[in-house]
Amino acid sequence: MAAAQLPQFTDVAAEAGITFRNTSGSAEKRYIIETQSAGVGWWDYDGDGELDLYFTNGPADVENPESGTGNALYRGLPGGAFAETTAQTGLGLKGWNMGCAMADYDNDGDSDLYVTRWGPNALFRNEGRSRFTEVAAPAGVADPGWGIGCGFGDYDNDGDLDLYVANYVEFILHGPPFFDRWCTHTGIPAACGPKGFKAQRDALFRNEGKGRFTDVTETAGIAEPAYYGMGVVWGDVDLDGDLDLYVANDGQPNNLFRNEGNGRFTDVAQLSGTAFSGDGRAQAGMGVALSDYDNDGHYDLFVTNFAQDYNTLYRNEGKGFFTDVSGAVGLAGPSRPYLSWGTFFFDWDHDGWQDLFIANGHLMPAIDQAGIGISYRQRNQLFGNAGQGRFEDLTLRAGPGLAPARVARGAAYADYEGDGDLDIAVAHLDDAPALLRNEGGAKGHWLLLRLRGTLSNRDGIGARIELNSASGTQHRQVCGGSSFQAQHDLRVHFGLGSDAVVDKLEVRWPSGVVQTLRQVPADRNYTLTESKKSSILE
Repeated sequence: MAAAQLPQFTDVAAEAGITFRNTSGSAEKRYIIETQSAGVGWWDYDGDGELDLYFTNGPADVENPESGTGNALYRGLPGGAFAETTAQTGLGLKGWNMGCAMADYDNDGDSDLYVTRWGPNALFRNEGRSRFTEVAAPAGVADPGWGIGCGFGDYDNDGDLDLYVANYVEFILHGPPFFDRWCTHTGIPAACGPKGFKAQRDALFRNEGKGRFTDVTETAGIAEPAYYGMGVVWGDVDLDGDLDLYVANDGQPNNLFRNEGNGRFTDVAQLSGTAFSGDGRAQAGMGVALSDYDNDGHYDLFVTNFAQDYNTLYRNEGKGFFTDVSGAVGLAGPSRPYLSWGTFFFDWDHDGWQDLFIANGHLMPAIDQAGIGISYRQRNQLFGNAGQGRFEDLTLRAGPGLAPARVARGAAYADYEGDGDLDIAVAHLDDAPALLRNEGGAKGHWLLLRLRGTLSNRDGIGARIELNSASGTQHRQVCGGSSFQAQHDLRVHFGLGSDAVVDKLEVRWPSGVVQTLRQVPADRNYTLTESKKSSILE
């Protein structure tokens, strides 16, 4: 596609009324706790049909957790503007906040909020009328560790959402053995860790209904060994009707927990080829994405990693096996100078093939003085997928919003304007966030689908959608978790190219209900309510 035809991303955060600015401790980042406190999530917390934005934040002073402004909530307004509603909703949580997940965990019709922190984590129950109550302790999910990634998913298919939390390291400010001294990396001073720190075990909480969860980490078979957990995504990787779980770990093997359907999981990462790089190395896993990038009906996995290594794309070959195709598809080389975090597949130009976004930024401010060609502030990256088996780096051709070099962490997509294309929110350390509006270009047709569960969980997390049109077949899942410390809009988006009609749209719900719709007009937002008797799009 010619540069003039490409859609362009423009940062409109200030124009849209977003005045939030992140703080995460000191400028020099002496402690590892100061390097990650920047998450972001999309949701419609008040049910008005406009998407809202939530930003996590850290203290301004590492010695004073109550310093700084805390997390921030922005309510979406018609026309693409936002108004801050943090104070009136009570969501301005202070301290070391990391990631977030939004879902209707109690199936009462409104979306709730979970926030991972340098413990204990927080669960905000949505009471309606823009009011929230923090209920993590009575609900049983106030995990005391250093939580990073998290995600809701109904792993036992009982109709309510369970919760997974990826924990990182046992960090103690001013504690032993080396929390208060500099380490070195490539000859420069750097915060110590994670190597040398004790890993904290992740946690799986089963939703028992009536607002209560049970810690089933041990009984589910995922407690040991403990790794440095970061990115999390729920998805039915083996297409057997229940949710599996992929976890990216920092400098240690990644986990692919296969759901055995009996309340237990088996880690098949090494057997499947998703624990290490293709040459057998543990990488520094940060963010994760699950998607069928090549439209073959199998769901692939992507993991972002540390600088001077490459980001890893695992192609799903079927029958439980994956292949590291990062180099073959053109993603390995361009990623090596970057330290990558939030990531996702999305069809930004509506051609029926999912493209790839990666949020970048180093964690050592002094890396600029190392003389190795790596910078602290880095550009984000956009890779175009034309369905030819390779990705093309389109970063410098995709608009002014991708030009600035900043220190990104969380990143998430949504169609916040309701115009059918996907926009991006990016959280930055010690900086304002970016709201990248998708503008212009030669876009094709599209379809956006919201699922409303009745027998299944209300958000439809775990549902699989197959779309058939004249150009071919596409597959999506409604995933819990994904990216890094971030939450995407849970609606499912399809680009359709020149196809103005969808021949067949099939939804497989976690409950086992299958709904099929035919001859669906494109270029519309739809809602489908789970039903055994009828399939009507609203």
